[in-house]
Amino acid sequence: MQGLGVRYDGKPVRTIRCHERVADSLRRVLEDIAAGPHAAILATYAGVYNNRPMRGGSLPSLHARGAAIDLAPDTNRMSQSWPVSADMPLEVMEAFAREGFVGLGWLIGRDAMHFQATQ
Repeated sequence: MQGLGVRYDGKPVRTIRCHERVADSLRRVLEDIAAGPHAAILATYAGVYNNRPMRGGSLPSLHARGAAIDLAPDTNRMSQSWPVSADMPLEVMEAFAREGFVGLGWLIGRDAMHFQATQ
């Protein structure tokens, strides 16, 4: 992840812990974003792996499986409607979609920070 501008709490991210089946496509997405006009969004990385259950359930979340990523949580919270108050750029969502990720911002109209692998 070095050289892509991925930062967590202002510190450079050297590696991202994710499921091996999404590693290559996630890298391509991040490279695509880093090369585009919204590269600064990578400085607001909020994590991939987080060992926790799904909201409102007991099964592991896709974060617990290393198959979901969050970006820009301060302005794309679960309670914010996209594109009304959340500000995730459409181009970022498209970069994820091209690699088979689903963005919850366009899928359910909220939680625009969350992208999850579909394969």
